[in-house]
Amino acid sequence: MSAVATRPVLRAQDDAGGEASVSAGGAVWVIASPHAQWTCAPDAVTVSSYEVSCTLHEAPVDTALWLERMKHGVLLAQAPVRGTWLATLVDEALVHVLPATPRDSQDIVPAFGQICDAWVRGIFASPFWTRFLAGESSDIQVLAFLAQLYHRAAGADVHNRIAVERCTDAALRPLLLRQYREQRGQSTMLAAGLLRCGPAARTFLDSGAFDATHALIDFIIGAAGDMPAYVGCCALCQAPATVRAASEIEAQFEALAQRYPSAADGFAAVCAHARHDASVCGGTALLAQWVEDAGEPDVPSRLRMLRGAYGVAAAYRAMFDALHRLDEEL
Repeated sequence: MSAVATRPVLRAQDDAGGEASVSAGGAVWVIASPHAQWTCAPDAVTVSSYEVSCTLHEAPVDTALWLERMKHGVLLAQAPVRGTWLATLVDEALVHVLPATPRDSQDIVPAFGQICDAWVRGIFASPFWTRFLAGESSDIQVLAFLAQLYHRAAGADVHNRIAVERCTDAALRPLLLRQYREQRGQSTMLAAGLLRCGPAARTFLDSGAFDATHALIDFIIGAAGDMPAYVGCCALCQAPATVRAASEIEAQFEALAQRYPSAADGFAAVCAHARHDASVCGGTALLAQWVEDAGEPDVPSRLRMLRGAYGVAAAYRAMFDALHRLDEEL
């Protein structure tokens, strides 16, 4: 699509994510999608993801600069006005807005959930998934996929524990402790399932995680010292779009086992892991519980939540793109 761009009204926020100069009732945080990329021509800026491409003709000269800033979050004096280039990008889910103050939002939970859903869709738009779900992945790619899930689960034990240790929020700490207790130890089951997939599986288990998988784990571990950011990480992983019934989970992994019979035991373990997560997380997600107990987060906390979810979405996407490149390089 194309659009004639006009300049939005913007007020700056400091790089540390502290209070901004905007205090008006209509303020919103605006942040670029973690899946958005852009290129600049003399008279246009094209913003795209694997899902959509949007060309802004006659865009202001500093459009690319604003897009770079919006990777980290920018506070707007008001929601983007329809007909502007920024509103166009919001309509195409290349940029997202979140009410900045409690009085602007009847409930942050559905608003944040919508953003997380869009970012989850972007993760699954990676070309890896098209090939993998069609049964066209190589044995190497399938085993590598199962190995990354193992490393991710092992990393979750670490960051869930650190989050409990570092949390000083009286409302949040019991929720984090319960999450840690309910989810710990899942990597053992995934490793056992992978090792039943033949002699080559041991190589993938012992060779360590991909750099992209390490980056994902390290990002969440870093966020575990910043509670709003950590809640944002968890909100992305518990996005409404990820909630599935046990029957749906079973059907998905049965289909994958049929497409990749040599890895059937590995998929059975992942299925059991997914069913366990659904049983313990399928009720009220961490964000909703925290908001119910502690109240609506303030302006800076909302930005930190966005940055947490953004970082996890970008890191997951990088992990699946790395898996895709395995078959591309063969």
